[in-house]
Parts: sequence; C-alpha cells; structure tokens
Amino acid sequence: MLSRWTAGLVALLVLVGLCSAQVCVNNGPLGMITGKIQDWQITASSTYPQEWDKHCHEKYARIYLPNKLGWCAKYKSSSEWLQVDLGVAAKVTGLMTQGRGDGVEWVTAFMASYSMDAFNWQYVTDQYGNQRVFEGNVDSYGVKHSYLDSPIIARFIKFHTVHWHRHPSMRVEVFGCQLCKEPIGLPPYGKMTASSFSSRKRKRSCQPEDGNILSNKAWCSKKQDENQWIQVDVGPPTLITGILTKGREDTRRKHWVTRFKVSYSNDTRVWYFYKDANHLDAKNHWLWTSPPNTSTHQFIPDIHTEDLMEFGGNMDKHMERVHYLNSPFVARYVRFHPIEWHQKISMRVGLLGCPYTGHCGSGFMRVNDDTPCIENLAFKKESWINSRRHYKRHIRNRIVHGHASRAVDGDFNRNLNSCTILDNLYGDNPVWMVDLGRKAKIAGVMIHTWQGSGQEDVTKYKNYQSNLDKLVVYVDDKLKDEDDSYASGNMCGYVSRLNNALFLPRLHISCIRPMEGRYVLVEAWGVPNSWSRLFSAVLCEVQIYE
Repeated sequence: MLSRWTAGLVALLVLVGLCSAQVCVNNGPLGMITGKIQDWQITASSTYPQEWDKHCHEKYARIYLPNKLGWCAKYKSSSEWLQVDLGVAAKVTGLMTQGRGDGVEWVTAFMASYSMDAFNWQYVTDQYGNQRVFEGNVDSYGVKHSYLDSPIIARFIKFHTVHWHRHPSMRVEVFGCQLCKEPIGLPPYGKMTASSFSSRKRKRSCQPEDGNILSNKAWCSKKQDENQWIQVDVGPPTLITGILTKGREDTRRKHWVTRFKVSYSNDTRVWYFYKDANHLDAKNHWLWTSPPNTSTHQFIPDIHTEDLMEFGGNMDKHMERVHYLNSPFVARYVRFHPIEWHQKISMRVGLLGCPYTGHCGSGFMRVNDDTPCIENLAFKKESWINSRRHYKRHIRNRIVHGHASRAVDGDFNRNLNSCTILDNLYGDNPVWMVDLGRKAKIAGVMIHTWQGSGQEDVTKYKNYQSNLDKLVVYVDDKLKDEDDSYASGNMCGYVSRLNNALFLPRLHISCIRPMEGRYVLVEAWGVPNSWSRLFSAVLCEVQIYE
C-alpha cells in the first residue's frame, strides 16, 4: 500500500498531469466574471479603508462590475498585489485587466506570479526567461487581454502593480481551463450511506440519500455524538479536489454542522483522515481498519489525535460552504464526520474533482456508453444454475458442466466457452441465480449475450435462435422452494424475441418498479407450442446495478 505522503504526491501529480495534458477544450474565464470564484478567494496585500471609500474592496476586483467599483491598494507602492485563488489547479493561458470604473484610476503595467500552494511562487516569464512586465490599461474602462507566452499550471495567481495612473486600482480575470472542479458523486451515480439516520415521518426526510448537496432536505443522524458519519461512494477511485456542505433545508428548526473532519478510503477497510500538505492547518491523520460496510473500526493512531484536520462547517441552513483541498486525494469513498453542530446533526454534502472517464475496470459498469461508471453488484459473487422442477438432477448437471460463475467473472469474451449456458434438458424454465451477499436496491440488469464464434452454425446451435422466447429477471430477498413460481410480484422485467431484441449483443432490463433483495434470478422461457421444445440461453456476462 502507498504511504500517506506518497499517495498525496501521486494525487498532486495526477492533477498537474491532467492540467498539463492537451485535453482542455473549453478555454475561457475561470470565474471572476461569472462569480464561480467567490469573494473569499480574492485577497490582497492591502486595501483602501472602507471608511475612506466604500467602493474599494477585493471583492470588487471583477471585470465588468458597475462604475466606481474595484480593488484599490492602500498604498501607492510597487509592492502591492492582488491574489486570486482558482480553487483547483488550472492551465492558465491569459490574463485580463481593467481599471477601476471611476474614470481616473488604473494600472498601466503589472507583473504576475503563480503558485500551487500559496507558499512557493514563480514569476511569469517572457521568451527570454526574464520576469515579464505586462502592458496594462490606458483608461479605467477598456479591458486588456494579455496572452502568456506559454501556458502555466497554477492554483494561485498574483497581480503585482508596477506602474499606475493616479492610484493602483484594478479589476481582473484569469483565462484558461480547469478539469478537476466538476461535481462528482451526485445521484443517481454516487451512492450515499450513513452511520445512522432518523426514520421518522415515514422516511420523507433524513435518509442518507437526502444528504446530497442538491437535495432540499438533509441527512439527519439518529444519534447525536462524534461517532456519526455520512459517506459518498463516487464509483471508481478518482481525484477529489474540493468538498461542499449545507445545513438542513426542509424544517423550521435550525439544524446544521459547524465543524467536521473528512476521511477517505478505496475499500472501506483502510481509512485515512484528510491532512493538509502545507503548514497552515493541522497536519496529522489517523488510519483505521474495519470490515467492509460496517461502522465498527479498529483505530491505529499515526500521530496525535489533537492534530487532526478540522473543517469549518456552516453558520446557517441555506449557505453553501466550499473547501478547496490543498492536498487533493484519490479515493472511492469519502466520509464526513461531524464533531460540532447546531441543535442536531444534519447536513448535505458534495464533492468536487475529476469526473472519471477511463475504462470502468473490474467491479464497475456503464449502463450506456455516455454514463459514469457505477458499481456492478454481481461482480465475482456466488452464482449457480437451478431448475425449479428437477433440482437434484440439475445440480448433478451443474457439477459436470459448472460454469455458472462465468456470467459474473468480468470476462466479456463472447465465445461460447466463456459463457454460462441455460438449457431446458432438466426443467422447463432453467434459472441462473446470483447471491449479492447483502440486501440491495436493484434498478436494473445488463445481460451481455453470446456473439462469438459458432453462432453462425445454425445447424449446431439452431435451438438457441429458434426456441428461446424470453429472459425474465426476478429479485428476491430469499430463495423460494423449487415448486414455487417466481411469476409472483418479484419480477424486475423481461426481454422477448419481439423484433429480435432478445438476440442483441447487450440486453438492458430496467426494473418496472424499485426492487429490493439479495438474490437476482434470470429465467429462460421457450417458445410456446413449438414443435421442438429444446432451447438454450447463453449468458456471457450479467451486470446488476442500483
């Protein structure tokens, strides 16, 4: 396993690498004009006192604001600067400047410096390697766009005043692109769980899924102590660059979290508390282990508990609080641990980062080619073939032929010898079953069918095409006796031979209503009243999703 520091360095290199790669397609303003960069992200060496001029403030350092507004340095000095925190590293290609909208104050020349951590700074240079002095504005209204000779990768940008007209006052924007500032883990793709939750009012609120940042409700813990948490499963491990929080919206009561910690994991067994890389905040972390999907942990202190990183939460139930991470990390699971709250623990949470776009990998799937990767609940789970009628005979057949697990082994080879075969030699309606290992909410099933070598031999495999009528999917919390019919109320859905839909390479069966259960079953039906009753169904891979 990577060490904590090594993992953090890898995450930072991933972020810089993504920004450096030629994958940016939307090059434009990074947030000063649009407001995506919030007021607290704009700072300065000094600012003209508000009691002297109320129109001078860092928050007014935005291009195109109304007249009279702008940032005004307190002193007429070439050591003054205005700093913009982009939140997440960006590929910066240009800078825009404008004077204060009063007709008399603007910066005529400036330099720019940049940093990834606000500690180590470099000046933007020209083609000769010298610190570049940019030509500024010629009046207080026109906008000047200055291209960089070469793009830079930075999170923080400083504008240093060099020369000015009457007073160093300016408004600015930064141009470029950001790849890792996107919301991730949002429903329905992100899955949310919690240590406990209130179940009052018939689940109309307070459920873990109500704790997503887009909700107008919130997650509410059942217990009020520091052992509570809400967890976001984002799918394949991805780069996390920021976190969002809000209070509970759907009540007149004032419920929100004022202070919390964050931990992360890739397997729910080994967890790390988030720790900052620089020396502005507490540094240290704990590592703990726990069985998967449980809330019982064995704590292994790495350093002292009083040094754990703490985040400031909310001050009301409406305002969204954003924290950009100085140490981005790669993880699948992220937990928020409230440690202080107003009245009761209630919160909504969200994540910012890089949406995962690569191959889903083992244990994940895409419902279609353009959706994010989500967990495949069936991957490598225990599976078997059964017939409701000749159970014992078919068990003997299963021992000879085996192969039920081929449908959940993650191998998408559609050759016949890599697939699971259902036939009706020992029963009218053969059934393939998988045990998910836990009760889960089932939204649909994807079946990848046999399309490999041998299918063109209609003489040898004619029963597959001619006599198979439909595949029916059921969801159950417990398996029924062999004489019971699955055609009760547990059917998720089916696909039939109508318009040859049954013989497509990929069959998507979306449940007709929300289903909940531990077992998923695929039953093969033959064509009724056929002169030949023999048929086969070939399942090369079965994927199940919530």
